[in-house]
Amino acid sequence: MNKKILVIGSINKDLVVTTPRFPKEGETILGNNFYTSNGGKGANQASSIGKLGGNVGMLGAVGDDNFGKDLINALNSNNVNTDNLIIKKDVSTGIAVITVTESGANHIVVAQGANALISKENIKEELISSYDIIVMQLEIPLDIAMYAASLAKRLGKTVVLNPSPAIKLDKEFLSCVDILIPNETEIDIIGGIDYVFECGVKNIILTLGAKGCDLITNKDRKHFDAYKVHVADTTAAGDSFLGGVVRMIADDKSIEEAIIFATKVSNITVTRKGAIDSIPTYDEVLANKW
Repeated sequence: MNKKILVIGSINKDLVVTTPRFPKEGETILGNNFYTSNGGKGANQASSIGKLGGNVGMLGAVGDDNFGKDLINALNSNNVNTDNLIIKKDVSTGIAVITVTESGANHIVVAQGANALISKENIKEELISSYDIIVMQLEIPLDIAMYAASLAKRLGKTVVLNPSPAIKLDKEFLSCVDILIPNETEIDIIGGIDYVFECGVKNIILTLGAKGCDLITNKDRKHFDAYKVHVADTTAAGDSFLGGVVRMIADDKSIEEAIIFATKVSNITVTRKGAIDSIPTYDEVLANKW
């Protein structure tokens, strides 16, 4: 069963410069190349699910500018329903300034723009009711993310949270989350594994970069290795991984099966440059033989 998925989150235009290394504080260095890409954690995750064949819609905000138009077109072209996107007048679309080194590491600075203007009035009960799985991150205002999670939980939906950018989260928010997908830094900032379980989260998928990930419950911890690939750009690696997990859960696969599939997705993503453009399709994932 291909359940309906709603991603609530950020939509950004990425401005990317490649460089031999990260500059030190106060230092100016020469970069190599510059390009723009369509991104934002919400848009990346929705596009990942859409490219993987999921039934997905996007709730987020863009400005009434050319970046906003580009992003709407990109979402549509990746099979994401954009009927509920919000266009903010006289506001810029969110941007992310990304520096990528030759090793594939990245630094990212986000200017929220329209993303910061999503309101509770945009999170309608009728809309949430029409979906089965609600996916969120923290690049929209925290109170809006908390409100959406609480509403989704009350309506009996499965809530998946990628807590990025990470902050300490209170029990009220975490008690609404069914699956938490942080990295090693984020889990510590949130409050730690024990705290997350005390708040009521049942499943943590802890991403470990090139080392793979751990599936952690209050009873067990199971490790899943990543594949050895040549890394071109780690941008959207985590977002594509989440998309793979959610896509499989929507088909009623187990979390373990979802992680195995999602690992393949993210390992293809890091071999390509860009955000949304680097995420593979469902057929591309199946065609890769590891």
